[in-house]
Amino acid sequence: MRQKLHQLLQRAQRNRKALFLPYICLGYPTYAASLECAKAALRAGATVLELGVPFSDPIADGPTLQKATQISLDNGTKFADVFRMIKDLRKAGFNQPLLVMSYLNLVEQYGWVRFARELSKVGGGGAIVPDLPLERFENPKNILAQKALSLIPFMAPTSSPDRVKMADAQGAPFLYYVSVTGVTGARKTLAPGLLAALRGFRGKLKTPIVVGFGISTPAQAGQVGKMADGIIIGGALVQLISKTKIFQVGKVVETFCRQVVKALNNANS
Repeated sequence: MRQKLHQLLQRAQRNRKALFLPYICLGYPTYAASLECAKAALRAGATVLELGVPFSDPIADGPTLQKATQISLDNGTKFADVFRMIKDLRKAGFNQPLLVMSYLNLVEQYGWVRFARELSKVGGGGAIVPDLPLERFENPKNILAQKALSLIPFMAPTSSPDRVKMADAQGAPFLYYVSVTGVTGARKTLAPGLLAALRGFRGKLKTPIVVGFGISTPAQAGQVGKMADGIIIGGALVQLISKTKIFQVGKVVETFCRQVVKALNNANS
């Protein structure tokens, strides 16, 4: 799965066709509903899926995701449920790479070796850990690599040239570029200077760039898709789910994701 993830992102970089990597909050509004949302996103053409594990102190999350993760925790969602979801998605016939997005505390409590073993066993693709410093990247990266799993580094508008170079040197399938200096959440406009920053990276970094935080609409995704290799939407999807009756969430998520995929396909055509 690690090789497949690399191949998908390298092809996107080479062809200048940005991929869609939506975020689904595990257990929100219920486990069954989040599973249906995940299936809907994959049916709609998501190339990769991020499965967010709820945490009681989500420092990078805005109000929308904080509320969703708290509801998920109140529902009794456990860390191990992410393996259950990946297993359920594989049983349903979906073969896209599935990444676990989790805060460092949860993974360390579970144990990196155990995490890698269980994730590999169910067919996961790797992990995104937003509060894992690059200085501590090597050991968990190597543990995951032994199971053919990936660990995704972060960059931000505030990253120094040395840190950008450090992130690029990790050999990851992609770099997660945080488009804003703030928390997740839907925004009416793109972050000032985002497109110029991405333009500056093009041709200078060997690792494909996927942009997250603050992208809310298919139109915004299409704009960013002209400069990035992938787009992540999380807060806007969770917000959409929060306004939808539970029996309709799959249909609504699929419709939204199809619109994003269409916008990305049209971005460089």
